[in-house]
This record gives sequence, C-alpha cells and structure tokens, in this order.
Amino acid sequence: MMVNLEEADAGDVLRLVRVGNSHLAHDLGRIGLEPGSKLVKFPKEEMERRSVRVACPDGNHRILGGGMSAKVVVERPDGSRTPLSQMKPKDQGIITALTGGPGLRDTLKTLGFSIGDTIRLIRLLPPMEYIAVVDKQKHVHLQEGIASKIWGISEGAEKQFTSAGKWKDFTVVKLLGGARAMGYLENLHISPGISLVLIDIEPGKPIAFGPPDHLAIETMDGLRIHLGSNEARTIYVEQV
Repeated sequence: MMVNLEEADAGDVLRLVRVGNSHLAHDLGRIGLEPGSKLVKFPKEEMERRSVRVACPDGNHRILGGGMSAKVVVERPDGSRTPLSQMKPKDQGIITALTGGPGLRDTLKTLGFSIGDTIRLIRLLPPMEYIAVVDKQKHVHLQEGIASKIWGISEGAEKQFTSAGKWKDFTVVKLLGGARAMGYLENLHISPGISLVLIDIEPGKPIAFGPPDHLAIETMDGLRIHLGSNEARTIYVEQV
C-alpha cells in the first residue's frame, strides 16, 4: 500500500514510488533518490542519538549504535540508574537491565557483555561513514551504527566491522541487532558468508530539505537526508 513518508512506519525498508513536488523530485534525483530507490525512515527518537565506544570486561573496545545504547540500563557506583546513552565519557557502571528485545541480548552476548558486567563509556562518537566493497563488486556506504552490527572475522580474529583494518578481508559471520538492522543489511546483500573490504572512513554528511529535527531517512547508499513535514508529505513510498 502506498503512503506518504510522514505516514510510513519507521524502521521498515521502503521503496520510493513518486515525489509530488517537482522541485524536490529534481533535487532528490540529483543525489540518486528516484522512483524504485530503497530507503529506511528513522525512528524519531534515534535521530539525535550518537554511537558510543565502550570497554568490555575483557578490555576490548566495542561500538554500540545510539538506539542500542539507549536500551542498556546501567547502575552507577552511587546506586543511580541511567541508560548507557546518557552516561558521560569515562563513567562506568554495572549492566542491570535491557529494555530491548531478544536481539539486543544476543548482540551484547556476542560483543562480550551480559547482565551484571561492568561497562565503561569511553567516548561519544561523531557521525561517521564506512565505505566498503561487498563481495568485490558493489560499493556501499554504512553509517557507523549500522556498520557496528556486522560481526565477522578479519586477520584471524572475530570483531565488529567498525574495527576492521582498511583493505583487509572481512568475512561476515553474523548480523547483530533487530529485524530492522538485519533487513537493511540484507537489502545491501550483506549476510553471513559475504566478504567485505573496508576502503575508507569519512565524516557523515547529512543533507537537509527542511528542519533537521523532524524526520530523517537513509538510502541504501548510506546517505542520510533530513526532511520537514511539508516535504515528507509529498514523498510517496511503499513497504518492500
């Protein structure tokens, strides 16, 4: 069923059907967003969240996307509790609860965390974009949060794709996170057994057509686009 982008469900992979505003259609076309293009609408609460770098109990560093870090509840040394996303750099505490589904628990287990473990926030990360080649064929651009949900083997060790070395072979073992993240990655033909090679890491480059805090979408090429309400109502999509 076709709906406008304002009405579409966040998190689903969507296909662009048409753009009612000719000027906006022209501008979107110039950046590669045309009828048939696939995209994901961001949940509003995730738009301003930043990925975080944390330390595991074994000393390894991991990256958690903003949405995931908001669902990890930590007890500080003074007994107060807070989502990991609201902690300050160098703060640490004990993981006491998870407010996400089974995908979150499985992801944390893969990354080396469980309930009762100590976790330390190292720093908040600026928006970054990982440029990679999928199976030596297709170039993709991945926002850091989604890149961190790719678990695999490179240089003889298991790691997140965000920890892969440039131009080193990386074999995908597992996709982390919930159905939205997995669907997004599978639409990029990234799945267990696939080979990835990291080419470069660049600062994220969001594009805005309207207020930057109202609605955001991300293309399959990793381009994040902010839209105002008026613009979103002229963009018609359907669920893939």
